[in-house]
Amino acid sequence: MDTTDGPIDAISKWQEWYRSHRVVAEIDVPLATKASRENMHDTTNATATLEGDNNPLTDHCKTMYIQKAQEYFADTIAEFTYELSGKELYKAFYAAAINNLTGAEKEYQKAKQLVDMLRCNNVAP
Repeated sequence: MDTTDGPIDAISKWQEWYRSHRVVAEIDVPLATKASRENMHDTTNATATLEGDNNPLTDHCKTMYIQKAQEYFADTIAEFTYELSGKELYKAFYAAAINNLTGAEKEYQKAKQLVDMLRCNNVAP
């Protein structure tokens, strides 16, 4: 008994359906897919993308970033919980924060120097 008739038949039916439905919007047939074309331009459920006060998108992004930071901190704590004490973990976190601050200060100083030179039209070293 050949058992390939079932899957082959299902594939053939799917291919027939796909061939008959692969055109999303047919311009030559008016109103053929009018509802789907209108839904593409429906902006009733659009959300604001500009940042500002009371912007739900911004609040959502902040919530997402807070959750991601919590996950990263939890992963770090879990990774070193057996190797470091709480005090050592605190010291490592503090050192990382200081390193981050130092790097940001250096970047700020370079950017400030460039802007100051451009403001004074002093491009020579």
